[in-house]
Amino acid sequence: METHDLLQHYLGDFGTFQQYTTLLAILVAPNFGVTVVAMTFLMATPEHHCRVNEPGSSGEHRLSPESLNHSIPLENLNGRSVYSSCLMYVQTNETKTGENRTITSCTHGYLYDQSQYRSTIVTEHDLVCERTWLNEMGKSVFFVGSSLGSIVSGIAADRFGRHPTTLLFLLLHLVFGVGAAFATDYVTFVILRALVGAAGIGFYFTSLVIAIEIAGPSKRNAVGMASVASCAFGYVILGFLAYIIRDWWTLQLAQALMTAPFLCYWWLLSESPRWLLTNNRVDEAKAVIQRAAKMNKVVIPHDAIFGETEKLSNDGEEDSSRQYGVLDLFRKPRIRKTTMTMCISWFAEGCVYFGLILASVEWAGNPYLNFILGSLLEVFLSAVSLAAMERWGRKPVIGGTVLVAGTCSMVSAMTKAGFPTVSRGFALVGRGAIGISFLSLIVYTPEVFPTVVRGTGLGLANMCSRLGSVLTPFVSLLGDVWQPLPMVTFGTLCFVASLAIYTLPETLGVPLPDTLEDSENFGRYAKKLLLIYK
Repeated sequence: METHDLLQHYLGDFGTFQQYTTLLAILVAPNFGVTVVAMTFLMATPEHHCRVNEPGSSGEHRLSPESLNHSIPLENLNGRSVYSSCLMYVQTNETKTGENRTITSCTHGYLYDQSQYRSTIVTEHDLVCERTWLNEMGKSVFFVGSSLGSIVSGIAADRFGRHPTTLLFLLLHLVFGVGAAFATDYVTFVILRALVGAAGIGFYFTSLVIAIEIAGPSKRNAVGMASVASCAFGYVILGFLAYIIRDWWTLQLAQALMTAPFLCYWWLLSESPRWLLTNNRVDEAKAVIQRAAKMNKVVIPHDAIFGETEKLSNDGEEDSSRQYGVLDLFRKPRIRKTTMTMCISWFAEGCVYFGLILASVEWAGNPYLNFILGSLLEVFLSAVSLAAMERWGRKPVIGGTVLVAGTCSMVSAMTKAGFPTVSRGFALVGRGAIGISFLSLIVYTPEVFPTVVRGTGLGLANMCSRLGSVLTPFVSLLGDVWQPLPMVTFGTLCFVASLAIYTLPETLGVPLPDTLEDSENFGRYAKKLLLIYK
């Protein structure tokens, strides 16, 4: 009997054990959601102008309109005259009388608008004007850390198990997160935030893989979408936290300490029995299956559980003594195609997804309200996505919504100058659409990789997403060349991702592949089962 047949036959699709394990994955997911978008507020750039040597300029508030007229030159921004953020008049008596004025850079530092943010990393270290690149570099380093964490955690989960990997990365997330809150210099903060990103992505995706592997085919979609919707709800939590906590270090400390209660998962979370059986750890698999049977209130005959697991051990669905790695994702034609297509899709969607999230605080209106509305929209649309994927399958939903996101990005780019409210509306819809597509992609990806390299495959795909995210802050700088260019870039990437998704097999109602050989037959097998399912 195959591994998935053994588990489903005796434990059912979604008994108490599966529900319990899924709940654990759902509860930890918001921590990752908070972590991955926290820099939206930690590194936000408020309105600012030069600090000048004037009475009152040493205070914490910005200059009065009269003082601005005397001290700060006007610039043309999209057809509007605004006070410069990075230039000032040299303070002389001539300046006061309105005669020749000499313009210089901000020699005395900056004054920041505190109506939205009491302090951010940007205001703490003056990461504006000629130092703006340091802010964007810090965001990119976070995504570099996340990309490394995704591949390292994936390899570790396939080699050492899902359970110990989840717990290790939870502990690292707590330690590095607290350290980042007390960082005294910018470089230390950036490095620790990168490590926080690596740890967050490690515990989230590994716990998600456990939940997906223990669920039956009919419930797998619901399990995955519940986890990613919970992750999106973490964005909502962050929005409210940031609204209440207006200084960066307290916000960072709060989101780090959220991880502490989940260290009890060492005792609460079980190892994936599918991974144990595939890796020939039969005795441990027996213990987990017996625990699951007890929770599900089913009686498994002694000969059944021991006989089947011993048979799996003797026959060996795959050489269990062999260690699998990244190269195995490219060893055979079909899995090679799947891997490359997933990498392209994750790169494109990751860049757009995080690009629209980071841009949301710059839209017209209150940044906290914009962020919370966008996040709530994702949570709501995740439920819509769940129903859609159950009805039409993974590919139409993922490919269709990313196409909608691309179209909205293009329209938003073209209307930003003349119709900012319309542009904001399309950008908001685009963010919701890319949210559905990206979160659905998280559910879909583990289904197309076999158990022996599932963590590695998901980790590699996610690493490509983070590499795309590394470019996101710099894509936003393209607006200095042509204002609509960032959104046009996002739209183009969406169209590429949509085309790529349609080359992959459908997984609706199909058992997960366990071995490399299974993955080679997966496309043809999936098509036959999909016809039966429909």
